[in-house]
Amino acid sequence: MKTDMILILDFGGNQAYYTARRLRGEQFYCEILPGNTDPAEILRREPRGVMLVGGDSHALRADPLPFDPEALGLPVLAFGGAAHMLVERAGAEHRGIQLESDKDFVQFSPCPLFEGLDENDRFFERVDGYVLPEGYSPIASTPSGLTPAFANPEKQIYALQFYVESNDPDGLRILENFAEHICLCSRNWTVDNFAPRLIEQTRAEAGGKSVLIPVSGGLDSAVAAALLQKAIGGRLSCLFINTGFLRKGDPELVRKTFYEQMGMNLIEVDARERFLKALAGVKDPREKRRIMHEEFSAVFAEQYIKAGDIECMAEGVIYPDVLHNVPGLVTNMIDGCRRLEPLRLLFKEDVRSLGRYLGVPEELITRPAFESCGLSVRCLGEVTASRLNMLREADAIFREEVERAGLSRRIAQYFAILTETRTPGRNGEGYVCVLRALGSSNAGKAPAYKLPYDLMEAVVQRITCEVPGVTHVVYDITGRPTAAVEWE
Repeated sequence: MKTDMILILDFGGNQAYYTARRLRGEQFYCEILPGNTDPAEILRREPRGVMLVGGDSHALRADPLPFDPEALGLPVLAFGGAAHMLVERAGAEHRGIQLESDKDFVQFSPCPLFEGLDENDRFFERVDGYVLPEGYSPIASTPSGLTPAFANPEKQIYALQFYVESNDPDGLRILENFAEHICLCSRNWTVDNFAPRLIEQTRAEAGGKSVLIPVSGGLDSAVAAALLQKAIGGRLSCLFINTGFLRKGDPELVRKTFYEQMGMNLIEVDARERFLKALAGVKDPREKRRIMHEEFSAVFAEQYIKAGDIECMAEGVIYPDVLHNVPGLVTNMIDGCRRLEPLRLLFKEDVRSLGRYLGVPEELITRPAFESCGLSVRCLGEVTASRLNMLREADAIFREEVERAGLSRRIAQYFAILTETRTPGRNGEGYVCVLRALGSSNAGKAPAYKLPYDLMEAVVQRITCEVPGVTHVVYDITGRPTAAVEWE
């Protein structure tokens, strides 16, 4: 997408991802590429500036950068481990690690990167000592003699021995200064600007052909479908495959949203028995995911061929899926079928903005994320129809009570898990159900949400009384990154 752009080169870790999200949030467009990207490819994309983010912060000495940043002729900003790589590539003499996992008081020198910043205490994961090469000078210092930031002002190259993507008192201001005042980027990453271009781009990619897109009731597929409908109109068909592993009410929501409210051509396929049979006896979560994707791809291929006159398929793949190599719903392509991924450069926040621009119902835009393999991995161990029904009912009760308490938009994710553990109860032996609720994610961290006790008590009372087969309900208070979101 042609616009003012900053390229972020990722040298490892999750800092590049969260730096990009913060830049987009301030309406500066950016993309992420691997740290070993060829300089010719960097220049071909015509960025206004480059950020070097990540790198091994545990190694005693950093590997030099694989290219000369000065040769780019562009403003460069390096963080953390990448700052060590940059300065050592420039010929700095390393004098060892001078501070680790501690605070110090920072004084910023006058320079465009630190415009508007005041002195403050800052936590450092690590600060190294260097004899700086010619052209480089300190731009931040501490009373103890540390040099946490340095630069080559003439060539607009800046290196910070700390990260600014999260929990940083000045992080956002530093990113803004680099993007706006050093790279001279415009704040043009707004939905009013990118949505019309994306519609035209999608129309061109479809090339006058008909398109089939699988929809599940989730945000990404809904927005991708709305975008395609805007771009190609009646040449779009939506395919809803009821796997039997959806949440309670999802099939009805899909029908109401896509067919009744948005007026789309909706094809419905009831494949519940097929998927349940395919997962019979399977306990391993990786095997569950593999089977779910294979079956979904097979059903999609059957419907694609049955439709006859469709030449393209589309998916709601978004930028985090691309960056983290998450497989799409349809893993096996059909001969002669073109794949469209109109949202592949959008973060989740961008997708929500686009959805509202396109008129997608708010009910879908604010829904918690739901993995494509559905309840299969939230039903621990072997999946049976009876256990799946217990989980679906317990999950529905939990969601209803959260919504009734007015917390549905404050909690990023909340759902129920059915374990294999059996315990005694008033009506005999039954299963243990787990409630999981996580707050907003920030730099890979998502704390367990502190649900009000009255809410938890109401959920427990309802589940144990209304869901036969569940005897105990427990609450998981483990956040990320200590534990993954899902249990499997």
